[in-house]
Formats: sequence, C-alpha cells, structure tokens
Amino acid sequence: MTVILSETQTGAERYRLTLGAETKVVPTPRELLDWIEQDPNELLIVIAPEVPLNVAVELSKHYRTVRPALGVILVRQRLEVATLSQAMQAGIREVISSDDAAELLAATRRSQTVSEVFTDKQPDLSPAKKGKMILVFSAKGGCGKTTVSTNLAEALAMDPSKSVCLVDFDLQFGDVAVALQLEPAKTISDAIRMQHSLDLPGIRSLVTQHKPNFHVLLAPLDPSDVEFITPDLAQKILRGLKDSYDYVVVDAPPAFTEVILRAFDMADQYLLLTTLDTPSLKNLKVTLGTLQALGMPRSKWKVVVNRSTAKAGISVKDVQSTIGMEISATIPNHEIVPISTNQGKTVVEASPKHAVAKSIKGIAQEITGVKIAEPRRGLFFGKKR
Repeated sequence: MTVILSETQTGAERYRLTLGAETKVVPTPRELLDWIEQDPNELLIVIAPEVPLNVAVELSKHYRTVRPALGVILVRQRLEVATLSQAMQAGIREVISSDDAAELLAATRRSQTVSEVFTDKQPDLSPAKKGKMILVFSAKGGCGKTTVSTNLAEALAMDPSKSVCLVDFDLQFGDVAVALQLEPAKTISDAIRMQHSLDLPGIRSLVTQHKPNFHVLLAPLDPSDVEFITPDLAQKILRGLKDSYDYVVVDAPPAFTEVILRAFDMADQYLLLTTLDTPSLKNLKVTLGTLQALGMPRSKWKVVVNRSTAKAGISVKDVQSTIGMEISATIPNHEIVPISTNQGKTVVEASPKHAVAKSIKGIAQEITGVKIAEPRRGLFFGKKR
C-alpha cells in the first residue's frame, strides 16, 4: 500500500482518487513516522506539494538509512532544477508535477517495482518480532526515572514467556549498571565502530544478560562517546531491539536531545514522571507543551507521579488541575527504594508484595493488558535437604 503525507484534506482526496481509495493519508510527519513504524511492509511514501521541501528531504534521508526499500515520491507545484537536485541527493526516487495524475500513477508503479526487487534481494528486512517500546522520561533530574525503568522492566520480565530489554539512553550519566550491579563489559559504545555494518545479530551482541529473559543495553563508560552516537545509529539500535524483544524499556535522560526525539518517535507509550514538588510540576508542564508542539500523539502519554506522599503539600488532584489531564498512576514514597537499590535489586524483585512493587506492576499490567503474576515457587522452596 501507499501512504500519502498531505496537510490539506482537499489534496489528500485528490491523491486518493488517483492512487486508490485504500491509500492511507497522514497529515503530519510525526504521524507518518508512526505509521511507517507500525507497518514494516510499507514500500512507498508520496509527499504532497504543500509539505516543505526541507521536511521531504529530511524524511527521505532518514528512510534511506533505516528503510532503504521504502521509496519516496515528491509532488511539487513547479519542477525546478534546485528542487530536483536536492531531491536526488536525498534519495527521493522521483519528483512529479502536481497537475500530472497519469505520471504520478506511473511513478508509483515504477517505485513499487524497485522496492519489490530490493526486498527480494534482502528477505530479512521484515522483523521476526514487533515488540512494544515504553519510554520513561522526565525533564527534571532526580524524579526516579532509573528506579521506575528498572522496576518496570523487572515487572514485565516476570512473565517467563516474554523477553525484555532495558535500554540506558542517558548516554552521559546513565547509572542502570550501578542500580542493577552489572559489569559493563559491553555498552552501546560498541555499536560505534560497526555502525556502517550494524545488523540484527550485531545489535543483539551489545546487550548484557541480567536474567534469562531480561537483558540490558548499558550506557557508555566514557561520556564523550555520546557525540559519536548519532540519531540514525540510535534509531537503528532501537529498531533492532524492538525486532528482538517483546518489550523494550528506555530510560531516557532529562533532555530533549535528537537521540531521544527519535526514541519518542518509535515508542508506543511514554511514562512521563513527576514528583509532588513545584519544580517538577513546572518541568512536567514544559514537557507536555513540548510534546504537543512536536505533534507527539496524546494517546501515548501517561503521567506517573513518583514518590507520592500526603506530606508534600501538593496532591494528585492539584497535579491533574495544573496539567489538565488525568494521572495514570502513582508510586508511593518509601525508604525501601534506596535500600533495594543499594543491594543491586529492584523493589519488584526484593519485595514483590510491597506497595511500591504493586504500583509498578499495575503500570506493567496496563501496558501488557495481562495481569502480572507472582513468580511461582517450587513445592520445597526454602526447605533444607
């Protein structure tokens, strides 16, 4: 099928009339990214004339790297030499005049033929698995992103039939390795030297096993490596992980970097953390405003209050009133969290019946749609022989 990027309803209907009623139309680049991410078999994008040239060029450059079989056709009101030159350099297959419906139809057929030949030569382009990615984010440090990320991954991994990968994407100051007491023998930095030939086995070789069905991709040991981890490399890694695991949990840094924006584009759900203090709420409002400005789908937003306590002087109702949306979950404040962290364990593992663990398992249950069961113990568990 073909997907059309068109900002106007009139233009969308016109192109659907030419290409067929089943053709998908999306109004924004963000929705286009979501659609392509959900459909690994999509082979063609048609970009309407009202979409700025620089947007079309960036989209084509992006997909030329991560989805080379995916063709891009650009429709313009006027065919200019400068436009044709930029399009060719960006990997756009054809540029078509907006008043030539017959040529547009012919161009789509030519592009589909090229894509089909390409996929015949590369049969492994379709992923074996389509995992769900959850991004844990807060624009303010100290809100407990790593605690929530590690515990959420632990809760999701309680189902032994599901595979989970926790990604430490705080590339300069990540501390998942410390929180789980893992030896960082392998990190995301190892992808830098093989970025031009990085395939699925290479991506899988980057992770460290924490438990049989719970793996971790650790942040660099050297913070200076962050400048060599490009947005395209980060996206290639995340896509490979989604193709390899049932669930991917991303522990993000407290900043809207280009790398994290790619993660937002790919994520199925955002856990937006706040605590019950004025600076955190201010940063939460900034986060929500930024996501809205970027066109990130509101259906993916889930606001979580971490370290919730009645002693803070700010209630959950106050938070909801401030941000104008419902709170999805609250995680209570308790000293068991730093105690477990100092032991190199999650609360979900160390004290699965604690209120903190139950809250996080509730979030995991909402993500999976399946009740998170307690780990089964053997009949003679704990008995001496």
